[in-house]
Amino acid sequence: MPDRGSRPGHPTIHITAPYWINDPCAPGYDPRTGLYHLFYQCNPQGCEWGNMSWGHVTSKDLLHWTVPSNQPVLEPDHDYDKDGVFTGCFLPVMNHPDNEQLTVFYSSVRQLPFHWSTPPYPRNAAGLSMANSIDGGMTWEKSSRNPIIQGEPEGIQVTGFRDPFIAPWPEMDTLRGQRSLYGIISGGTQDAGPTAFLYAVQEHQSFDWQYLGRLADFPLRFQPSKKWCGNYGINWECVNFMDLESESASATRTCLILGAEGDVERPHIERYQRPVTVPARTVRSLLWMFGDLAAVSNHPTDNLKFGFKHGGYLDHGSLYAANTFNDPISGRRIMYGWIPEEDITGDHAREKGWNGSLCLPRQLFLLSLRNVTRAIRSKLADITSMEMVIEPDGSTTLYSLGIRPISEITQLRTKCIQAYEAQPFSLPQSTHNESRIGHTSTSCWELEATVSLGPSCQTVGLRIRCTGEESVQWDIVFSLVEETITIDRSRSTTRGDVNTCPEQGPFTLFHTMTDGTHTEELEKFRLRVIVDADIVEIYANDRFALATTIYPGSHAAEKMEIVAFATGDEESARFEQVNVWDGLNGLESLVRDEEIGQLDHQRH
Repeated sequence: MPDRGSRPGHPTIHITAPYWINDPCAPGYDPRTGLYHLFYQCNPQGCEWGNMSWGHVTSKDLLHWTVPSNQPVLEPDHDYDKDGVFTGCFLPVMNHPDNEQLTVFYSSVRQLPFHWSTPPYPRNAAGLSMANSIDGGMTWEKSSRNPIIQGEPEGIQVTGFRDPFIAPWPEMDTLRGQRSLYGIISGGTQDAGPTAFLYAVQEHQSFDWQYLGRLADFPLRFQPSKKWCGNYGINWECVNFMDLESESASATRTCLILGAEGDVERPHIERYQRPVTVPARTVRSLLWMFGDLAAVSNHPTDNLKFGFKHGGYLDHGSLYAANTFNDPISGRRIMYGWIPEEDITGDHAREKGWNGSLCLPRQLFLLSLRNVTRAIRSKLADITSMEMVIEPDGSTTLYSLGIRPISEITQLRTKCIQAYEAQPFSLPQSTHNESRIGHTSTSCWELEATVSLGPSCQTVGLRIRCTGEESVQWDIVFSLVEETITIDRSRSTTRGDVNTCPEQGPFTLFHTMTDGTHTEELEKFRLRVIVDADIVEIYANDRFALATTIYPGSHAAEKMEIVAFATGDEESARFEQVNVWDGLNGLESLVRDEEIGQLDHQRH
């Protein structure tokens, strides 16, 4: 079987498959074998949605992944899951040396179609099922108890009921006065709002999920800020709960991440005139929220609620269906997500030979910014994605969700084909507002830039353009005036069957008061760009992430020129450091089929 990364234009460092894939499922770690496990929904029969099954990859280091030969590992082959093995989760492995069993849970779909927009949702269309492995995850067997939950709770007309997640939740233990694991199944209540259905699960009887009630009561289309906070929609998918800790371990916050389905599209997508041959994108957003847990009554069910305090976008691009786990080795909360390919036609996907991929693993954490005085333009109190805390000394600390690629990703630079660093420079100049940084000779590369910005700078960014056809280009633009980061894809392809709408999200920089000197400084803009064939991921200042796709078509294999630009007063943007790593990992795929991995091991 050929190396998956050997096909022309194929991603090198992202997980994908030679067919349709979507949601990452059941990330987890097995301490007995030292293997990380990651599954994903897929259609092994083609590049379009359908025949929902689970693919499976394993890793020793969260970088290099092996694809077992028995794909898919779970298929829709029973009456209770005949219409699909949907998204699921990994039962955390507790410290029980006598238990050699691994367990995953999944949404077992017995009736399609269903969707929040076409009520009523059919009763018991999706239940909860489980599968076990006693050979370290090599093979999986569905439980004879399936489905362990037939469907949604009695007496509730739902808009959805799927995507289980399970984990310890100490704060919930404290509220209930007893210890257990907690499971949630995502969805919503008809005409009431989105939610997650909460269950208590005993560690030694993981097949027994006891319903506790709806975890959240939010109104339809809840949106605390039209700029800084996404629309929480009508139905939730893939809800995860977690406690996030600051890097100094001085603060923690309870966090939900979720996919919000709804009917309110982001303006920059809705306004864009896409080709008539490409369907509109699904209206949805990948969001997070911080909040508090509380017992709101003495009633035995429906009394434990999560209340919103702050929130925002987990990813500002097309990424969706995030799934996380707590890595017991490093203590990090690690997240995966699905990069869909809704901007191309089905024929285009079949022409490529794959449809969809998973983003690089990201670390989620509690970000803290100390001694903050103000943002570039917005009032601090208006930025609903930031929690503002006044310290005893009168200074202001901001807390938000931190997000960045896991640190292991930097190891891919060591085997790159070429690396270079640009000399510092300032823009704009009196004669020009652009400066060439260099070029890339491969379609898998990374860039890091640190830019200090003056008060008169209006925009700063990067332009990536084809050296052979300068009409093919795409821009990353940070607007200090609008407080947004945008990827302008309008000229990113010569094909007429691609939706090239912009990707955009809110972002600002903060002024801080330096210790000792008591002078105010604007934090530097720190941009990281990772390109892998059609996939683009950008990150900024450990609190902004955006994944999307670019389809240069026949120009994909050509050299791309990297150009910096800025507008505003002369020399108002100082590019202090720019590094480029071209040909990450020596262009060797991080995803290898099992037979190839075994041969490589035998050679060494």
